[in-house]
Amino acid sequence: MRRLHITRVGGTTTWLLAALVALATAALIAASAAAPSAGATSSSAYVPAPLLAQAQINPSAIFEVIVQGSGPGNSSGNAAGAAITAETASDHGNAIGLKRQLATISGASAELTGKQLVKLARMPGVTAITPDARIQATGGLSNTQQWPFASGVVKGWPSVTNGKLAQPPTIAVVDSGVDATRADFGGRVVKQVTLTALPGNSAGDGRGHGTFVAGIAAGSATGYTGAAPSAKILSLDVMDDQGMALTSDVIAAADWIYQNRVAYNIRIANFSLHSTAPASVFWDPLDRAVEKLWFSGVVVVTAAGNYGVDGQPSGIPYAPGNDPFVITVGANDIDGSVSPKDDLAAPWSAYGYTIDGFAKPEMVAPGRFMVGPVPTTSTLVQERPTSVTAPGYMQLSGTSFAAPVVSGAAAYLLAVHPAWSPDQVKGALMLTAKALPSARPLSVGVGEIDAGKAADLTSPPNPNGALNRFLIPDPNGSSTPVFDAASWGSAAQTDASWGAASWGAASWGAASWGSASRGSTYWSAASWGSASWGSASWTDASWGAASWGAASWGASAVADNADGEFGQPELLDPLAELEAEAELGLSVNPDGSVSDSTATTP
Repeated sequence: MRRLHITRVGGTTTWLLAALVALATAALIAASAAAPSAGATSSSAYVPAPLLAQAQINPSAIFEVIVQGSGPGNSSGNAAGAAITAETASDHGNAIGLKRQLATISGASAELTGKQLVKLARMPGVTAITPDARIQATGGLSNTQQWPFASGVVKGWPSVTNGKLAQPPTIAVVDSGVDATRADFGGRVVKQVTLTALPGNSAGDGRGHGTFVAGIAAGSATGYTGAAPSAKILSLDVMDDQGMALTSDVIAAADWIYQNRVAYNIRIANFSLHSTAPASVFWDPLDRAVEKLWFSGVVVVTAAGNYGVDGQPSGIPYAPGNDPFVITVGANDIDGSVSPKDDLAAPWSAYGYTIDGFAKPEMVAPGRFMVGPVPTTSTLVQERPTSVTAPGYMQLSGTSFAAPVVSGAAAYLLAVHPAWSPDQVKGALMLTAKALPSARPLSVGVGEIDAGKAADLTSPPNPNGALNRFLIPDPNGSSTPVFDAASWGSAAQTDASWGAASWGAASWGAASWGSASRGSTYWSAASWGSASWGSASWTDASWGAASWGAASWGASAVADNADGEFGQPELLDPLAELEAEAELGLSVNPDGSVSDSTATTP
């Protein structure tokens, strides 16, 4: 027997009935008023047209309702309760009938079959029968922008509201700090650590960048819900109020995460920043630091950077986005729709090869016209007052804000699959990424993330398999291995196809990684061939003082602030709602909240 029910999410009652979309509801109302179909019965009590129609169509289905009445009752209670008792006395039909008397409304709650509901609606003394809708606290999870739907992160929201999702791990935000007092985070900022050695750093988040990043990753405010709205946040403030940081301070943040990862259950670290000096994995200290986190079980997510020009390849020469192990994220321009068919990388989103020949980014996430929380006194607000969309919120663009979409998605994956390693999280996101056929080669990696589909995997492949054979015990004695870059470099120079076994079709499968979309054109030996590994990359000229001298090593790392790429927010529209519902199995409410249309009553 089917049980039909409704839920209330984000302040909007949403019918989880297959036939009840807006057009169908209007048609049923019109049909009821004009010429009822055979077997339909009019009612004297008020019954919402969708409820009455479903009761008539499904006489054996069970409905949870509230019945209101007028007139005297009996010794058992009011008129509504008496009517329910009378109607269900002889035929419960697997429904329990009267549940509770509700004196303040002269009514009662009940569980009725469709047949009983239709008959009760005609009984004297019954004035109204309405759904016994589920209600949650004011607010709820919602976002009227399109990015949560385009990236698939909304698939986890209903599991948060109904308590079915395990607590996601903590996301460490290495940035300018996080304003922990904001309602966006609901008291989930578990620790704030200040590590910047630069002057001019305000308490909390004087820049505003870190609060915005944290909001995209894990905010829970109504209308501004982030990717993982129940995840805890740990703030590591490494930037001053102008968005500058010392490389040593960022490394100190990695040290802190490594030393405290178990105590705070830190499984994701978001670095929406990059160095200002070109770097190689052979010796860069920031690369070494993020690799330490990765090998210890922390998913490291980094921004690709905003230094691309007109969609042309820029290369990814800066740490930590140049590191081959971590997840480097570019910014996708969703172009006003949830469909990926017309999506491109944002024109300023950096992409191409690292100095060591690795193709970056691995994937993209929405990063244009993002709206998120900022302290009202932050320097970002002062610098860009026209970008403020509401008190405490502003619109920004950049790979800095694509990265936390992936960080939140990683938190969701680890809530569903807590035993997954960073390699498995990366593999799941890459394997299920949506191909963007209009994008330029390499600009979007393997495509745009689809967190919902990634969570459905059980055994994701390891995209770092070819590199992991170069891991060795730490010479300094820690239990975490390290990457032997020298051995890898020797192997890469000797054999340009060293990674073919892991990156080629044999490992990923032609069905998912066919040449037409992502396969051989991206990960095959062509990527590691002479164009990348030729003399231009490995000669003394590249490694000489001109490229690597002290003048190139500035003292600071800089966050990927939005670069003037502003426009209208990518807001939900009817097409986006239909696409999201069809692709993700979700029911999208007018306020941007979502319900899982595939859910059933326990």
